[in-house]
Amino acid sequence: MTWDYYEEGKEFILKEKKVPKKKLIDSLDAKARKKLKKTLQSAEPTEFFGQDFTKLGDLIEVLSELDLTKSDKKLDKKVKSMGERNIDIVATATKLRKEYELLFRQLRDLVYPQKKRDD
Repeated sequence: MTWDYYEEGKEFILKEKKVPKKKLIDSLDAKARKKLKKTLQSAEPTEFFGQDFTKLGDLIEVLSELDLTKSDKKLDKKVKSMGERNIDIVATATKLRKEYELLFRQLRDLVYPQKKRDD
């Protein structure tokens, strides 16, 4: 146990030393450890997560700028509808991305617990 002194209240506070958590990965054999590390690395979120949706948006934008869609009201309306659907998909993908990153961090912390500093 350690004693910490705080200036404001001028009190000594008794704190127990924290026992560092044992890493999950340390309890595995070499083959399982390697498999877990590879799987964790491949599951890490990348910058490519939403690129397809962006490219689709660019394609819709190019189609909407063409004279072909401007002269055909029905086709123009259809392309605009597709653009709105793509925006909805991008919004959903953004939410999913955030959830994915949160879940990934939780799983990574389970495998590699972070050490907390004693202040």
